[in-house]
Amino acid sequence: MGLAEVLMRELAGVEVDQLQDEYRHALAQLVEAKVSGGRLAAPPEPGPAVELMAALEESVTAARAHQSG
Repeated sequence: MGLAEVLMRELAGVEVDQLQDEYRHALAQLVEAKVSGGRLAAPPEPGPAVELMAALEESVTAARAHQSG
């Protein structure tokens, strides 16, 4: 979580309030479909696994390198 916060601070031009919570939106649609008795779409095929910590560290390093020119 700490690395994610560092990344968000390091990225220039990112407006945190403009980010969208796609998971919450999808969950709300799922709940609405179940409540209304509609058919549920098949879940999407999962993508390849990502090593999150390595990806986050790489992003922070790239953001710092970009910021220092």
